[in-house]
Amino acid sequence: MKLPGFSQNVLHPEDRRLAGRMIKGDERAISEFMDIYFPRLFRFALGRLNNDAGNAEEVVQQALTIAARRIVTYRGEASLMTWLAQICRREMGRFTRKQSARNKVITLFDDEPLASAILDTLESDDSGKPLDFTERVELVSLVHTVLDGLPNRHGDFLEWKYIDGLSVIEIAQRLNIGTEAVQSQLARAKKTFKHAFSELYELHYRDG
Repeated sequence: MKLPGFSQNVLHPEDRRLAGRMIKGDERAISEFMDIYFPRLFRFALGRLNNDAGNAEEVVQQALTIAARRIVTYRGEASLMTWLAQICRREMGRFTRKQSARNKVITLFDDEPLASAILDTLESDDSGKPLDFTERVELVSLVHTVLDGLPNRHGDFLEWKYIDGLSVIEIAQRLNIGTEAVQSQLARAKKTFKHAFSELYELHYRDG
């Protein structure tokens, strides 16, 4: 019987058979698939992600999850490893872009006044422990959301100052306004950010 999505003329029949068993829901085939290809993809990704084992593991797990969902599209015209490597490359690209954005936004936490504004919202945390890096980067998507939604260009002021690294004078020159006006806008932006971030944090972490 012809399996759905497969070509009759395949160059990698063993790979095709494994894929076919997975499509049928064979749990042993799925386990075999993970056991064979996780270490291979891990080695493939590790050197391309600066030998960071944690990042490589995260990317490979995501790539294999995607591949398992899409296994019906594998036709056996290329080796399964080649097919998986293509998926892994795409996931590495997404991961790298995401990490770049996170690293850029995390500079917000390095500014003492703004860090205080953010961390003030976390004072009620029962753990009483400082945020570690993983916990901090989990807040990055919330920071993006808040910045995008701030009124009166407040998000722009914060991004220029704390992400782009512009000085107060440079922002003033960009907008053709005085430095005192910029400082006033930054103070208002921080206050607005603190309030909006606090609300979103409560919604996301307390009620969710």
